[in-house]
Amino acid sequence: MNRGYLIENYTVTDKKNYVPPVKIVNEVLEKFNGKFLVATPKSKNLFGTPLEVVVVIEFKSVKNAQEFYNSKDYEKYKKLYENTTRGWISLAPEYFR
Repeated sequence: MNRGYLIENYTVTDKKNYVPPVKIVNEVLEKFNGKFLVATPKSKNLFGTPLEVVVVIEFKSVKNAQEFYNSKDYEKYKKLYENTTRGWISLAPEYFR
């Protein structure tokens, strides 16, 4: 089964109301077999123009990642994210050779 990854890159536009994802999403992630691999505003840029925060969340499957993202449990955080940041989220399957 292919692991699934949610990859996020964003800039915080409302620092007063923003809550870092690891403070509120860990409990929900466990329910969908997910875990944070990266969640930091301190990555070192090597090329291009990334936004401020980089997040990578690993799931046991692409299906788990999709279910998490579309879940009622995650909905509250999605609204917070949409209202306090500007950026993008992608869902990607694990790479196999």
